[in-house]
Amino acid sequence: MNIGIKIKKFRHERDLTQEQLAEYLYVSVPAVSQWESGKTVPDVTTLLALANFFDVTLDELFDRAPKEKEKEMEKYYALDKEYSNQGNVKNLLALWREATQKYPGDFNCLINLASSLEETVYIGGESEEIERNAKESIVICERILKDCTESNIRNSALQTLVHMYSQKDLSIANEDAAVKYAMMAGSLFVCREALLEHAYFTEDSKDKKKAIKHHNILNYMDLLTTNLYYGKYEKEEDKIDACNAALTLWNTLIYDGNYQFFHCRIQKIYLTLAMSYAKMQKADKTIEALKKAFHHAKSYDNLPKKELHYTSIFVNATTSDASGFTKNYTFTNTDDVIRFSRLKIFDFVRNELDFENT
Repeated sequence: MNIGIKIKKFRHERDLTQEQLAEYLYVSVPAVSQWESGKTVPDVTTLLALANFFDVTLDELFDRAPKEKEKEMEKYYALDKEYSNQGNVKNLLALWREATQKYPGDFNCLINLASSLEETVYIGGESEEIERNAKESIVICERILKDCTESNIRNSALQTLVHMYSQKDLSIANEDAAVKYAMMAGSLFVCREALLEHAYFTEDSKDKKKAIKHHNILNYMDLLTTNLYYGKYEKEEDKIDACNAALTLWNTLIYDGNYQFFHCRIQKIYLTLAMSYAKMQKADKTIEALKKAFHHAKSYDNLPKKELHYTSIFVNATTSDASGFTKNYTFTNTDDVIRFSRLKIFDFVRNELDFENT
């Protein structure tokens, strides 16, 4: 059986048209047609991409070790963790673009590429590049929804599509599309995390059930408080009340101050408070909020790179590991607070800010 017949056979097994295969491989439709008719053969690079796309054994297409892809994917994920922890979005994007070119039919590679493209939208840069990356992310995610059946990957694609289509400052902004894809996701009460709380019911799995429950409590709190302090308010006083309500909730849940990852969330709340107090020219409150933001930023930056348990009785069955934290910026949170404090709005308290002794 020649290579053209094999390509056609594998394509039919995947229920793909020549147009779809060409789209995944970034080649023309006539090129696919000529391969299958035996008029031409793919070059070496494309042969590798074809084998990876169809996920065939190497003996079926060309010679490579059976475990090669698995080992290479482990390397990609190790680098993904490293770059995500550093906040190096540029390297992250290059990594998954390379992986996708090598394994064009791998939906895990595709969703990671789409997510990396999404991250570039948030870090700023040339407007043309941002628009281009947002559009590419959408194309990839819509292709995933069309062809992928794995729920986790599909849910990630839905999340990215909603985020991209709701970027109101970009030309691709489309509220109807954002709503359409949001409605395709499951409700809060039927998500994986919520269902796992019910799925574990035996004596042997009680620790897993508790860990899931505590993990969910942290995530629910994060969602609730974020909605509070990110909300739009007509009066500055209402914004301040919302931030203080969020702080009260966090302080009730994690009453011992062992916030671990969520130090970064508390930092953000205090920065929001500082801005509101500055707008109202409340010097003492502004300084206090900035210094508390600095404290939590420094606490976040100084977290040990290892797995640690939360110690509040409400969430002590779950853990946090700073070595796995991800971000889309390369500077430290401490530097972020210092840079924020240099905004012109804080000039009226400039002489009273002393982060060195905070």
